[in-house]
This record gives sequence, structure tokens and C-alpha cells, in this order.
Amino acid sequence: MKTIIFTVLSLIAFNLSAQTEEENKSVEIETSEEAVDTTRFNVGETEFIIINHGNNNSDTLLVDDDGEENECNGCAEFGHWSGFEIGLNSMLNSAGGLKFNSDKFLEIDPSESFNFAFNFAQFELPFKTQHVGLVTGLGFEHSRYGFKNNYVLNYDENSTAGIMDTTKNFSKNQLRAWYFHIPVLLQFNTTKYESNNVHLAVGVIGGVRMTSKTVQKYDGSGGDQKDVAKGKYNLNPFKVTATARLGYRNIGVFANYSMLSLFEENKTEAAFPLTFGIRLGFE
Repeated sequence: MKTIIFTVLSLIAFNLSAQTEEENKSVEIETSEEAVDTTRFNVGETEFIIINHGNNNSDTLLVDDDGEENECNGCAEFGHWSGFEIGLNSMLNSAGGLKFNSDKFLEIDPSESFNFAFNFAQFELPFKTQHVGLVTGLGFEHSRYGFKNNYVLNYDENSTAGIMDTTKNFSKNQLRAWYFHIPVLLQFNTTKYESNNVHLAVGVIGGVRMTSKTVQKYDGSGGDQKDVAKGKYNLNPFKVTATARLGYRNIGVFANYSMLSLFEENKTEAAFPLTFGIRLGFE
């Protein structure tokens, strides 16, 4: 009798042990499958969690550095180049002053001198974060320089000079030039959200002159007259402009300083355009 009871108890113990082992294996398999089906990776301050439920069904969660899950609604674009810009032009001599020794026509009229640009494309390269990175793009720039007095530009292959015209009283007397330009900017954003993003960018803008001309308007014997004369005027074919930009959301201000003289070297006294203006973004 004792032998029968012992045998029955042994079988019960063996079955319980086998069942426990099977459950443990099942838990291990489920845990392993869960680990395989959940993928985590970080981009900057945001953690991405991808949960695969099988049957081509998955969820993607975003977790900020404070642990809150979100879909980043209202995130700002990183770059702030594309848009429309308008500013006032000035001209500085090689010492940074407004007065010129020989070529007085370079002392321009600020009220008739301005710049506008249409930046139609931008490309961004964030440094693994929405707070700092490189920005470049494409755009067109138009600059106007109004002469203070009745100067007429004469030029040849050796020089450009302003000759005073005493026979006319110009109501408009400008040198105009179009450029195609490309920036390389280092940009800093205070936040990744558009609603309160303040951004700062510094860098250079390279440009190539496309066309140039002078435009003069005056009262003639037959009424208002307009003279347009296309020419190179020994303008520098290239521009390299240092720029600093500060903005809030899609509006900002900028300052541009040309590192190359407006005219080719030794053709006139060196003159470096300086522009202050505002930007309205397309974002």
C-alpha cells in the first residue's frame, strides 16, 4: 500500500514539475518575442518606439527627453532661408567709412538705394538635432545704388568713372544689378516648435552677376524721359557676402556685408556694399 501511494505522489510531482517548466518556457518565449517585436532608437532628443503586432500591423511612438509621447505636431522647419527679403543699401570705403577720396559718385543716396531678394529653394542638414545645422539654397538678388548727384557712368576696360552731367536734372539715377546667389549658413534654433522658435544664422552668400544697367529719369523737352544703358561697368562678376540673420518664426532681420568690392579691383576706388533688411519666410 505504501508503495502505491509513493508511486502516485511521485507521478503527481513529476507532472507538476513538467507543467511549471513548460509555463516558464512559454513566458521566456513570449518575453523574447516581445523584445524582438519592439524596436527603439533615438534621433536627437526624441526616442522612437516601433511596436510590431504582427500581420503587418505596427505602431510608432515618439517620446521626448521628458518622457512624454507625442507626434511632434507643430514642429518647425529647421532652415530659414526661403522667402522674400528687402533692405536698404549703403556703400563703405576700404576703411569702413562713407566718404570716398576720388570717386565721389560712390557716395550714394540711401533713399534711392535698396536691395530685394527672392530665395525660392532651401536645403537643410541638421546635426542630429533640430537646434543646430547647416542651411543652403538658391535665390535671386537685385541691388540698386542711387547716385546723390547727376553722375553718368563712363567705363572702358581699364576704369569706371562718374562724370557730372550739368544739362539734366535727374529725378532717378541708379546703377542696377541682378545676381544669382547660394548661401552656406550655420543656423541655431532655440526650439524645434514653430510656435515659439527663435533662430540665428551666420555664414556667407556667394553670388554671380547676371546683368547690370543704369537707369536715369529726368524732365525733357517732350516731358518725362527715361534713359536705360546696359553694360558691365566693370562690376565684379562675383559676390561673397558675410551675413548675420535673426528671426522669430517666419519673420526676421538680416545684415549683409560684401567681402568683395562692388567693382573690379583697380577699376575704381574700392567700395563695399552694406545692406540691412527684413525677411518674410515661405514656411
